[in-house]
Amino acid sequence: MPRPYSTDLRERALLACEDAGRGYAEVARRFRVGVSTLRLWRRQAREEGRRAPRRMGRGPAPLGGRLAVLAGIAAAHRDATLAEYADLLAARTGEPKRSAPVICRALQQLGWVRKQRRSGPASRIERTWQPPGPRGRPKPLGSIPSG
Repeated sequence: MPRPYSTDLRERALLACEDAGRGYAEVARRFRVGVSTLRLWRRQAREEGRRAPRRMGRGPAPLGGRLAVLAGIAAAHRDATLAEYADLLAARTGEPKRSAPVICRALQQLGWVRKQRRSGPASRIERTWQPPGPRGRPKPLGSIPSG
């Protein structure tokens, strides 16, 4: 997310709109901001009384204090899907069901990894592919077509 414009620029642009009674396009061109940005600033100043940008930062934790409950559910049901974790959490806490991304982020915060084992057995005999050789290496005799 990009950083907000400085409070000083915002204040000067708002004062130029209010004092001179100029149009949005002229003031936006003068301060090199978008017309819609200037309209948004004016609306925020009028409705909220706020002339500075909101503080940037993360929102609240996805589950708040329910992280310990989810940790207990995850320990008891290690092979459950995210949807099953969401159902179990909703049943245990009595709150509405959370979405799968929220459950996934909460499990990541707890240090739980979704992938528990390899998807297939490793080859213990030999490699199934040949590693690339150094450049300029002569090719085996059978690989060059005769011409």
